[in-house]
Amino acid sequence: MDKKTIDRIKNEKEIPAEVMEKLLLNRKLILTNQISQEKAVKVSRRKKVMFILAAAAIVFLLVMIKTPVGTALEKMFGISRDSGVGTVESHGIPNKLDLTSIQNGREIKLTKFVATKKKLAFDYQFKLNDEKLRTLLEKEIAAGSNYQDILLGLFAEGNMEDLFRGVLSYSTFRIEGDTFYGSVIAIFDKEKIPENAKLTLHIYRLHWQDWDEYEAVMAEAIKKAYSSFSVETALVYEGDWSFNVEYEPLTQTAEPQVLQADNVHEIKAKSDALQTTVSFNIPTEGDSGDFQFYDVIIYKNDVKNEAQSSFSYENKNGNTAFDFSFDLSALDNTSVYKIQVNEVDEMGNIVKELGSFELQNK
Repeated sequence: MDKKTIDRIKNEKEIPAEVMEKLLLNRKLILTNQISQEKAVKVSRRKKVMFILAAAAIVFLLVMIKTPVGTALEKMFGISRDSGVGTVESHGIPNKLDLTSIQNGREIKLTKFVATKKKLAFDYQFKLNDEKLRTLLEKEIAAGSNYQDILLGLFAEGNMEDLFRGVLSYSTFRIEGDTFYGSVIAIFDKEKIPENAKLTLHIYRLHWQDWDEYEAVMAEAIKKAYSSFSVETALVYEGDWSFNVEYEPLTQTAEPQVLQADNVHEIKAKSDALQTTVSFNIPTEGDSGDFQFYDVIIYKNDVKNEAQSSFSYENKNGNTAFDFSFDLSALDNTSVYKIQVNEVDEMGNIVKELGSFELQNK
């Protein structure tokens, strides 16, 4: 859920002070780790309140996205840090590009792109010759953030529909010398990218806030118990940087086998070249009227694997149905992934383990 969505929801209903404080204090985590770009949807007043509470709890209801860590991954950059992308690259499948687009005097280069029907990832870069932007980025880096706000479009040849909707995505950046490097990984809510599609990626907008101003406004909002606050955009690059991608979506698939399961039922899983999508049920206390928080932890070959993942869930009279995606590639038939589901409190602390299961592609 992006900043704009949160602000819109906040304006629709007054938020209790204690909830607002948690929301504001966790805002950095929301901005640093994730962004979603979706069509506007109509929701009931009750659901709006639940969305607000989810934001206050670092968005555990809708999505949890973590930055990959580990010795091997720390030596990689950009989308190669994603395990699914790394597996594709290790199998010699090409994803490197050298495409340039110029808008309003700004040249952006697309250097990597890979996609399946439900996921895409790309790297881009441009010359960092704007001292105002460098100052803004250095402030963000000093605050421990590598989040980048970006507006995108994706089109298949012969179709006017923008495919980049219903997406949970995260965008990050790094700077080296006089170059800005950006990376985007996006997970779609369903199989939206057609097979054999000739794709065109559009970058419409990049923008930045002043981190000092953001922290000052946030502190004032907390002090005065404001129900919402906003920070003006400090710098924006706008245009229509367009890239005709030469790589078609990857079509490799697999059906992971369940090796063992503890208190998890009705497991259904399918892998594509970049990720695995799985649904399952766990008996839980409460019903659809209760608001509960969960966390999903991934272990790859018995090692905790803090890779990007997303999940949603719905409580139904003593059972909770989960839909979950993570970075197990259909091309990986050796790794064993353990999925552990925990109940957590509103700050993400584990209350108890609810169940677990193991998957492996064969």
